[in-house]
Amino acid sequence: MSVSIFALLFVLTAQAEDTIRHYDPVNIEVWLNKLEPDYYPGERLKIFFKTSKDCYVAIYNIDVGGRENLLFPQPGDNGFIKANRVYELPEQNADYDYEITGPAGVERIIALASTRGLPDLADTEMITRREVEVTVEELEPAKLRIISTPPRCRIYIKDIISGERIYIGKTPRTIVLRPGDYVVEIKKFGYQTMKRRIRLEPEERRKIYVRLLP
Repeated sequence: MSVSIFALLFVLTAQAEDTIRHYDPVNIEVWLNKLEPDYYPGERLKIFFKTSKDCYVAIYNIDVGGRENLLFPQPGDNGFIKANRVYELPEQNADYDYEITGPAGVERIIALASTRGLPDLADTEMITRREVEVTVEELEPAKLRIISTPPRCRIYIKDIISGERIYIGKTPRTIVLRPGDYVVEIKKFGYQTMKRRIRLEPEERRKIYVRLLP
């Protein structure tokens, strides 16, 4: 008995439609470590998720510029997780954090779940998709006024996070800096160098008076 190729295609199509029609979707919940998803540069981001069934999960981050980053699973892992268990990213024993760096804008966390295999962003059938927006806010700058005795001392500022050290100019001087941790270094030939670590908060206005010893 021969079977027409058209009949075979009809049977396969009908089977696929029946599979989709009877597919019981998995539910996935995803949330962050802050009730309001507004984050500032330097803050830590935590992602939590759980599913209603044993399934395969992929978690993506779409940054402000539109670049895709796969956060879960790690390379070599198939992304299979157990039902009703809360997972977190980064994991508790991870040796790294997700730190908000900017620029300002909206990032997206996209969670995909499927019982048929590891999903990706191109999949549209038999997957569950959840999305959470992360709003990255710009910090208001701080102002630092440095006055010294003797005057006209050289000012160097080192950013603790980046390690970058730059020459600012000579005292007295007002400097506009983004909030964060810095080392202020004041130097003048014939005098002892002074170093001081400071933390500047958003919109802070601070004065530092420095007396260098010969």
